[in-house]
Amino acid sequence: MKDANILLLDLRSADKFAAAHIPRALSLPAANMDKYQEANWPSFKGAPIVFYSDNQADVDKALELMRDYGLSKATFFPGGLAKWQQLGNPVEAGPKPAPANLTFVRKLEAQDITIPDFIKALDNTNIVILDVRNDSERKTGQFKGALHIPSDQIGSRYKEVPKDKLVIIHCATGIRSGIAYETLKAKGFTNLKVLNANVTFTGDKYKITE
Repeated sequence: MKDANILLLDLRSADKFAAAHIPRALSLPAANMDKYQEANWPSFKGAPIVFYSDNQADVDKALELMRDYGLSKATFFPGGLAKWQQLGNPVEAGPKPAPANLTFVRKLEAQDITIPDFIKALDNTNIVILDVRNDSERKTGQFKGALHIPSDQIGSRYKEVPKDKLVIIHCATGIRSGIAYETLKAKGFTNLKVLNANVTFTGDKYKITE
């Protein structure tokens, strides 16, 4: 909430926001949510969006909308502004309305690999591509030679992952690859990278987008 690269949205009314709000937040009253279609939200589906409000029903509605739009990392701050202040954190005042088009400037984590670097790695026989999608997703297409272990099996099949080569993990959106990364990291793996991006296949052709 204080330092992470997130999009923080206050769903309370504009006057409540102006009176006091969490620093870095933008005002997006729940009553105005219907004006924001999918094109108005960040194009990067892995954008971490955090909502807060004094009305849980508004938060639930916002999260449901995010699921509809495929923004799978949307979450909320329980307790809202009251909890924030209870924890002794500072607040700000004044209006700061959300723009018509919400943007998210992505910052790569240490384990993330860029899309161009991932594409280059596909031709490197010394690099292992670990596909953690499920079996039905693999039927739509796959990277040649990729090691396939569904994300929900990583914890039991981690010994199949080599430790003597660079391993790059991918799924369909970056969500499960991140979970697989954390699981393998906890098992002592240090040779890992993650493709935090959207991956789709059509036959033998692939498309990778943020």
